[in-house]
Amino acid sequence: MRSAPLLLALATALDAANASAATVGNTFQVTATVSPSCVISTPATGIAFGTYDSVGANASTAATGSGSIKIRCTKGTSIKIQLDEGLPANKAGGSTCSAPARQMASGANRLAYQIYSDSGRSVVWGCTLSPAAGANDVTVASSPNNAEQTFTTYGSIPGGQDVANGSYADTVGYTVNF
Repeated sequence: MRSAPLLLALATALDAANASAATVGNTFQVTATVSPSCVISTPATGIAFGTYDSVGANASTAATGSGSIKIRCTKGTSIKIQLDEGLPANKAGGSTCSAPARQMASGANRLAYQIYSDSGRSVVWGCTLSPAAGANDVTVASSPNNAEQTFTTYGSIPGGQDVANGSYADTVGYTVNF
């Protein structure tokens, strides 16, 4: 059993060597930057009014419809959603971003319509040609999270328009500023 005292002596020597070892420490930083970001989740759902009956149901009553814009933004991101006035060839004279006179076209014929940001169809969703906030932009001060948000576009065709039959259309662009 000579090996037991030898192992004990070796273990004692190793403990003594470790006991005399010194340690030092310090810290380092870990950083990251989360930039504001937004993506259009899916293409916007257009506003489909269906049939406009200028001599019957819509002789004095507006036709209404709705669509949606879906956006995902980084939590805490402020956003502004702007719509343009539609195709330049379809705009009525005097149309401006603050008071857009949107029209759908069927050849040379025009059918006036409007897009609103509220379900009561009282706030026209206008446009701004720069990233500056416009009076009629839809603004979100701070995205609550990074989940998809849906913004409804409420459309209305005023009743009583004397228009020719045909299929009418317009194309409206939208911009998300953040």
